[in-house]
Amino acid sequence: MKVPVKLIKCEYPPNPGVLAGDKIFDELFESIKKQGILEPLTIHVNWFIIDGNHRLSVARYLGITHVEVKVWTGTEFVE
Repeated sequence: MKVPVKLIKCEYPPNPGVLAGDKIFDELFESIKKQGILEPLTIHVNWFIIDGNHRLSVARYLGITHVEVKVWTGTEFVE
């Protein structure tokens, strides 16, 4: 399902080694810019991100407004 990027919350601040200008960020930036986000982010039902922090950071940097997500309840994925 696609959800607005602005609704997704991060429990922790971004990894200081993965910011614009860093090698990891820049490589992911180029990949997402060319191909989009290939793997959906995983979020909890409370909107906190579980997997995909780097992809979310790049999406926000690129101005992407909606991303594909998998929603985890704690016991199963829901649509």
